[in-house]
Amino acid sequence: MIIKDYFPKGTKVSSLVDARKSGFVCCKVDGHLQDLNYVLPRDGEREIEFLDLSNSDASRIYESSLRMLVAMAIKKIDSRLDVRFFYNISRSIFCRIIGKRNFRVTSRLVGKISEKMRELVQEDLPIVRKCLDKEEALGIYRQEGLHDKLDVLRYRSENFAHLYEVQSGDFLYRDYLYSPLVPSTGYLDRFALRFYEPGFMLQFPRAECHGEIPPFSDELKFATTLAGSSQWAEMNGVDTVSNINRFIKKHGALSLINVAESRFSGMLTDLGRAIENNGHPVRLICIAGPSSSGKTSFANKLAFELMSLGLRPIRISIDDFYIPRDKLPEGADLESIETIDIPLFSSVINNLIEGEKVKLPTYSFKDGMRKIGKEIAILPNMPIIIEGIHALNDRLTSSIPEHQKYKIYIAPQPQVNIDNHTPISMTDLRLIRRISRDARTRGSDAKETISMWPNVRRGEFNYIYPTEENADFVFDTFLPYETSAMRNIVLPLLDKITPEDKEYSTAKRLKSIVKYFLPIPLDDIPCNSLIREFIGGSSFKDAR
Repeated sequence: MIIKDYFPKGTKVSSLVDARKSGFVCCKVDGHLQDLNYVLPRDGEREIEFLDLSNSDASRIYESSLRMLVAMAIKKIDSRLDVRFFYNISRSIFCRIIGKRNFRVTSRLVGKISEKMRELVQEDLPIVRKCLDKEEALGIYRQEGLHDKLDVLRYRSENFAHLYEVQSGDFLYRDYLYSPLVPSTGYLDRFALRFYEPGFMLQFPRAECHGEIPPFSDELKFATTLAGSSQWAEMNGVDTVSNINRFIKKHGALSLINVAESRFSGMLTDLGRAIENNGHPVRLICIAGPSSSGKTSFANKLAFELMSLGLRPIRISIDDFYIPRDKLPEGADLESIETIDIPLFSSVINNLIEGEKVKLPTYSFKDGMRKIGKEIAILPNMPIIIEGIHALNDRLTSSIPEHQKYKIYIAPQPQVNIDNHTPISMTDLRLIRRISRDARTRGSDAKETISMWPNVRRGEFNYIYPTEENADFVFDTFLPYETSAMRNIVLPLLDKITPEDKEYSTAKRLKSIVKYFLPIPLDDIPCNSLIREFIGGSSFKDAR
């Protein structure tokens, strides 16, 4: 819903519509994201667009508000308890109770938390945003025992800080979620809690599901990988921004880099052994993952790992099998598998596996043309590595017996928080990676990369995520030092986006993540690190 009119100074946007009844969560004023409590600062013509949960910004604000509601409900149940949030499987948030040693979460407790949340929703309590002097905010956090927020606030360069307050009778709850929130608890009636030992899952409406809560899917491989990443991060003290900064200060950036790269190498060794001991000779290794997962560098690193085990893998790029641009139907979805010449790809792969010589195509993205490239043949001990967004789609490799394929899904899966109540989004981390890489390899500014991101995400939901459960192995490509490495690259790019740009709210959100990390020198990062794909200096000649 869009309203265009002349509004006097002091107009509160929530007064213009019945936002709750209409399902609106937030708004854009002249293209800029605002909460519904926003007050127009001056007289003038305005375009105000009200957003519901089918919008990604609105869904994100609703999710942040629900996190606050969960934390508040737990505090009302037992003031000694707190909660820590993690982005997790099935587009849900994993909630782990903290504050009491050896505390056990039960299904009964989860039910009690859900009931308390419903009570707070019924009370329809105002969520009040306050801007405080930084020292005053530090004093409140100290008084409330919010040590996780104290640690982060010390790295804030501004001399002010924000705080949200909710008053329920004699109970005053204070928090900050690094996001705008809904105006009151009454908006937050759409959620589901699910007991998921050793904690519980928070499900919430998603924009890509048209504002509905998606069905829960227990994705065991992903849950295991995420649990392992979380455990390793906590064990090594790199599970929060302040802990990563503390590690750098105490041990040095090079130590953090070495620890992270050693873990990555260890996981790569485990993967190589899994392929070697698969039970049947693996002829085709398929690597897929969403944008900026590091597929190119990962494929190169895996190839060397397999070579160390006596295999001689070759790499074939799915990108070289795109149908020439002039032969695509007008308006074709360029992310779709229909843009791949599947018969040609199948023929090349089958002929190679059968020992025949084939001529590989090469595709130029610049002119949209495909040419004939070099001729190759392979031996039985030479598995073929393919990587791309469609690599796990069975339509692409249906002619290859399943026992001859090994499917790998990769993505950065950071189990790192700004503070207990604010996990860092896996999607935002990939966008930060892409901004860094696009500026270097394509000459794109952050504004252009951000503007393209919704289309990238749409392609991921349509063509990547539906095939991820086909994976035999899930690999976490996150490196705990990477945001520190990209900080000084990305911040100047984001700073160029002005309040007049429609990408400003996204840039502002990304800056609120990266600015808290201490920067580290890039010279200490190995030339074969996956992160070199995004910051430059990779020893892999085809890594961008």
